[in-house]
Amino acid sequence: MPVLRDGLTAVFEPRRVALVGASDQPGKTGEVFWRNLSSFPGEIVPVTSSAGAVGGQKAYPTLTAVEGDIDLAVIVVPAAAVPAVIRDAGAKGVSAAIVISGGFAEAGPEGIRLHYQLMTAAHAGGVRIVGPNCFGVQNCDLPLNASLAAGTPRGGGGISLVTQSGAYGMAIHSLGLDEQIRFAKVYAAGNKADIGDAELLRYLADDPASRTLCFFLESLPDGRAFFEAARRVTPRKPVIVAKTGRSVAGVRAAWSHTAGLAGSERVWRAAFEQAGVILAHSGLEMMDVARALDAQPPPAGRRVAVITNSGGTGVELADLLADEGLEVPELSAMVQDELRPLLPPFASPSNPVDITPVWSRFAELYPLLVDRLARSGEVDAVVPVLLHRSASDERVAAGVRNAVARLRADGVLVPVYVCWVAPRASRPNADLLQSGGVPCFEWPERTARALGHAARYGEARARVRWSVQAKARARTRLPPGWLDAVAGAQVLADAGIPLVAGKTCTNADEARAAAEDLGYPVVAKVLHPAIVHKTEAGGIRTGLRDGQAVQMAATELLALAPGAAVLVQRQATGIEVVMGGLRDPQFGPVVVVGLGGIFVEVIDDVALCLAPIDDEDARHLLSDLRGYPLLTGTRGTRPVDLDALAAVIRAVGDLLVAAPEIAELDLNPVLATDGGCVAVDWRILVENPPAQDEERVGFSPRHAGESALRPS
Repeated sequence: MPVLRDGLTAVFEPRRVALVGASDQPGKTGEVFWRNLSSFPGEIVPVTSSAGAVGGQKAYPTLTAVEGDIDLAVIVVPAAAVPAVIRDAGAKGVSAAIVISGGFAEAGPEGIRLHYQLMTAAHAGGVRIVGPNCFGVQNCDLPLNASLAAGTPRGGGGISLVTQSGAYGMAIHSLGLDEQIRFAKVYAAGNKADIGDAELLRYLADDPASRTLCFFLESLPDGRAFFEAARRVTPRKPVIVAKTGRSVAGVRAAWSHTAGLAGSERVWRAAFEQAGVILAHSGLEMMDVARALDAQPPPAGRRVAVITNSGGTGVELADLLADEGLEVPELSAMVQDELRPLLPPFASPSNPVDITPVWSRFAELYPLLVDRLARSGEVDAVVPVLLHRSASDERVAAGVRNAVARLRADGVLVPVYVCWVAPRASRPNADLLQSGGVPCFEWPERTARALGHAARYGEARARVRWSVQAKARARTRLPPGWLDAVAGAQVLADAGIPLVAGKTCTNADEARAAAEDLGYPVVAKVLHPAIVHKTEAGGIRTGLRDGQAVQMAATELLALAPGAAVLVQRQATGIEVVMGGLRDPQFGPVVVVGLGGIFVEVIDDVALCLAPIDDEDARHLLSDLRGYPLLTGTRGTRPVDLDALAAVIRAVGDLLVAAPEIAELDLNPVLATDGGCVAVDWRILVENPPAQDEERVGFSPRHAGESALRPS
């Protein structure tokens, strides 16, 4: 039997597993794993130096002593012993190891030393590492339960969960069991010493059993690779991320708790949106969205029909759906006329469809209305609200489940989600619905959030593109530091970015002559390496209309710093747009667009996108701005040339890709008019480009998670 050479195949689909630290003594971690692995259909080999047999099966003192090949090693020995076990695994030809043990990079200097020893042995022996410091891995269909969890969730394909937090991962796992969720695979990343999130995403994307992919992240060191993988996946499978560390306190906790890096929230939000990834605010919301999309097709639009027997609950749900950007439209007169004879007196057929508390007809009306509304062609999703009486009647639940099954059999893809507002005693009826593929969400708020995400995903997956190519440009290597205005202008001009005409001058007479050549009015700006923010330093004079004013302004500006120069430019007008970019440590080059000029930080109207970008991305960035109507014409003003603006945005992205040494780039402002746009001020910071390893985190001790287990 040849060993499985692909690391993640060996992790999820091993044929022969060695449990290192195995035990049959109750209370021992090795006994928990021995018992959990008992359902595995392949062979489990106990490895321990403490006993000759485990559970009546011959035990081996080391991995190298095991007869025959091993695909996967599950390691539960103390941290200090793990590097030696990994060396044995490499010598044995084991493809992968799940290291449950804690006490590595998350545990201080001694743990970091052990981390380096562990990864040195793993790299030398070609052993892929899950963890360390994790709660394990499950393949619910095999079944394989190489984890601390007691039992695997219901299989049959469905949601695959990757979680960096072990204890929280088990909590989400328990929620899945309680709410009849079908899981395909569960993977606890722990410290993420080796296998990164992008590699996992690519593997699960090709796994037929994994229909919906969830990632609960504390850090994302391979952000760019994850982004590139995600935009290839999301058009065919939902990818849902819940990321902690958004707030200041959350970032601090991430450092102290996991030693993980928390990147800029704005950057990763932009990256996820661009890649079609659904960003959930919490683990609970992540699982709600996963249930919505795994059990039902995504909505084709934003129109929602609500069926209720409580007017107040229906109105609350309608309001919450509106908060999510969804619509509860009034049904057409034709549909209302069709529904009205079916409803009791005083019922409302308009939407929400309020059937009133006619208890005796709930089992008839709920399924009937689900069917009629889904087939009406006027809505993109149907939400029956089941409250105390309707939820407690098993016939209602069975009727709604059967109605949805008939819709699918007839090729009607309008999704149905149940808003569940009912006592705990009625829970078996929710289970009946969910086991039949109709998700139930407790209370209107959770329902609206899940539906909002599902609808946005339905729209986003159609516009996600696999890749965008930057325009190739010939260039020379740039010197480090802030480029002077002349060098910066040359870089921008070579990149095809239009600049306002100007001249650099070293004395007041030169400034006057330059103004005469350019034509009045002009602007004068101080140029000096120590003066980065010209406005704060009093280094700009505008509206200069004659030679005397120019000479006086130049004299004042030259006196601001020894060796200063003056840039004289033809004064331009237009709407102030800020453009630029930065190089994020996780996601690489990022383009930034905003409104407000020197007040952009105060107005805080900005949009981001990972470079390279195309014209469609650039136009989407502009339309994302709250002040977008200023660009399209408002209160009698003419619209600006959006194509010209988009061309500059794309050129900024191409420049960031072509010149990895550019760390920051600011064009502030770019003045936009109906005839085009020009940059009137610019700053470019050049640094040595960072070395990036987007595939394997390897030796980095920064990427730590938590574990429910720290063996002694």
